[in-house]
Amino acid sequence: MKKLLLFFFIGAAVLLMASCYNDNLSEMVPASGVKGGTGAGTCDTAGVMSYTNHVLPVLQTNCGINNSCHGSNNSSGYNLSTYSGVRSVALSGKLISSITWTGSASHMPQNAPKMSDCNITKIQKWVNAGSLNN
Repeated sequence: MKKLLLFFFIGAAVLLMASCYNDNLSEMVPASGVKGGTGAGTCDTAGVMSYTNHVLPVLQTNCGINNSCHGSNNSSGYNLSTYSGVRSVALSGKLISSITWTGSASHMPQNAPKMSDCNITKIQKWVNAGSLNN
């Protein structure tokens, strides 16, 4: 009887473990491009990235351009609230260095998770295309 009970519990444990499955959300749903990296939606980085449609929304969400971090009256020294300010930082290489967390630039966004790969790709493509005001 003890062997039968032991066999039953081992069999039940094996069936229970075999029925468990852990989905990885980042593999099931591509990055949405929002702060934090994953979420519902898709990441479309095909085609030309424009300042107005692709770069500016990412900066507004992640870079504090509407407050003291990188707005017109900021404490950082980098005004990302205007195209000319963003282009200047992009041409210097500090924009890409800070969002990819490489090089000597400070990691941005500060005290927050790294931007999603989708957002980084959008900005990199825009910079590589000449940082146009499009």
